[in-house]
Amino acid sequence: MVPGLFQTERYARFLIESKSDVSPEQVERRLKIRMARQALVSRIAHPLWVKMVLNEDVLHCPIGGTDVMVEQLRHLVVVSQRNNVTLRVMPFSAGFHPGILSGPFVKLGFPITANGSPSEPATVYVEGFTGALFLEQPQEIEQYSEAFAGIWEASMSEVESVNYIAKLAREMQ
Repeated sequence: MVPGLFQTERYARFLIESKSDVSPEQVERRLKIRMARQALVSRIAHPLWVKMVLNEDVLHCPIGGTDVMVEQLRHLVVVSQRNNVTLRVMPFSAGFHPGILSGPFVKLGFPITANGSPSEPATVYVEGFTGALFLEQPQEIEQYSEAFAGIWEASMSEVESVNYIAKLAREMQ
């Protein structure tokens, strides 16, 4: 699925509501939190810098229906134009790549302090169906860093990716 930082409200709502144990009040609270987090990417001062690769299948799965998915695809095109967001697509044609073994993950890097060291250690965040893992051991970070390098290398270029997403949005209408 599209990462929460880049989900439209309707796409996010559909995903949150799809869990049977979530009350309407919890849906609204979770949705509000998810949408508020997106300001971290769009804020003027010190926005998050994001490099992401989406599997092509994510773009073809009409989560929430066709109209919700078209809106989501268009949103991805718009956010990919930000200087702090780099988006690529992993095509089906790539075949086997490190992402197949690693599954989805987020590598978090933190600002460098005045003495030249990170303010916090790098962390890998892996979200599952019932919870999440935060990995901080250097060997774990290195393995995920190597996996991401392979994923990045196997994916479409940024221009190809954005053009492909825009084309899918037009075709899906």
